[in-house]
Amino acid sequence: MRKNAFTMVEIAIVVALLMTTILICLPFVFSNTKQARLILGWKNLYAELRPNFEIYEISDYNAVKRLCSTDIENMEDGIFKILAPYLNLDASAVNRPVKNYNYRYSNGAQIPFESKYFTRSFYERENGDIIGFKWLNCNCDEIKPCATVVFDMNGKRPPNRLGQDVFGMHIYNGDIKAFGSELENAELERECVKGRGSGAACSEFYLRGGKF
Repeated sequence: MRKNAFTMVEIAIVVALLMTTILICLPFVFSNTKQARLILGWKNLYAELRPNFEIYEISDYNAVKRLCSTDIENMEDGIFKILAPYLNLDASAVNRPVKNYNYRYSNGAQIPFESKYFTRSFYERENGDIIGFKWLNCNCDEIKPCATVVFDMNGKRPPNRLGQDVFGMHIYNGDIKAFGSELENAELERECVKGRGSGAACSEFYLRGGKF
């Protein structure tokens, strides 16, 4: 009578299939874990910054307005020094700008200089994150943004892409709003299709609980 048991060959085939499946799935698991960590970091940071800019309106808003009218040549650097503490950036880092760093849209396209998502000055936080900053307008208000700020939650390490490891916001008078805050949920989701959308609106998409 033939015994009802697996042969060594059959066991070896099953083990090989299991190992192949694990090896195929591991990169996706690690990638998803990393992405989840970056998104959580962005959510936590944004939650920390919101009350900071309520204080900024009371404490330093007038200092920025004065700088706008008196020191045009060094205006952006001077304003960033005022805003740095509200961005949770150590004061010493302001004097050490980061060189040889840039970021792109999620689909790999370069961000034009005139884009509202473009920044040109970069600084490194104590935890290795990168902050990018560009002053936009001294005549800003609750609708017209004053400045653009981006955060690379992965530091200099790739991918350096909006919506993947780079997230951003605009500063208004006494408030901040993530990129894409003016869009409906369906529009946000379209913007966050990896490899196709720009990724900019993912900053708001993930704050609303969107899934990657």
